[in-house]
Amino acid sequence: MENNNTVEKKPLKEKLKAWLARYGYAVVLTIIVLLVDCIVYWLTRYIAVNFKVFDFTIHGFDDKVPLLKIFFIPYLLAYPYWFIAPIIAAKNKKRFCNWFVAVMISFLITGIIYCFMPTTISRPIDEMLASDNPIDNWIGNFYLFDGGYVPFGCFPSIHCLLSAFCYIGVRNQKNIHFVNRVGILIMDILILLATQFTKQHYIVDLISAVFLAEFTFFICNKFNLGAKLERFITKIENKIFNKEAEKHQE
Repeated sequence: MENNNTVEKKPLKEKLKAWLARYGYAVVLTIIVLLVDCIVYWLTRYIAVNFKVFDFTIHGFDDKVPLLKIFFIPYLLAYPYWFIAPIIAAKNKKRFCNWFVAVMISFLITGIIYCFMPTTISRPIDEMLASDNPIDNWIGNFYLFDGGYVPFGCFPSIHCLLSAFCYIGVRNQKNIHFVNRVGILIMDILILLATQFTKQHYIVDLISAVFLAEFTFFICNKFNLGAKLERFITKIENKIFNKEAEKHQE
């Protein structure tokens, strides 16, 4: 029985090793993306408090968008989605490295805007907190946690920015299953809509984020700005694999 268990576990271990050998770099880079995302969103507000706050409301449009509570589901699902989708997109290392550099450049631009031209949005906090509905209370407390009455970091929307990048990562990649590409596109659209129907962003926040993602990726991919990163990753992988090969020979 012990021998059978050993035989059964070995293939899974080998599959995991093979998967990490192929996508381990993507896991590390994706974790870096999520960490920088948090830094840009949460730390820039400490600088932003010293500057004038702008309101980019388009009256007659943004103030007519309803609060649809169901859209908090895709809004919150964005967080695990941001980890899973980039790794799916990592089958092409060259493209993924350009993708990563584009994300970092867009975060830098976004962080500068957040610091020196902070924007805000009006949300129904008091209305939600005064409600007898526990879901409304949760939404009101979520608003308080995420910026309170004068939230910063709205333009461009990081939620829209990173979600747009997730689809850009898999777009036109024939080596990625069609179902995965369509699923990521649908999730992307739902998250973009969620930023509006949860009253977390205005339409200009959405449009600017998608434009920034498309522009930075176009430039990075066209001029292969991720080439040095790709060479560095390949060098590290070769060292790791050579050490593994030496261990097996011993």
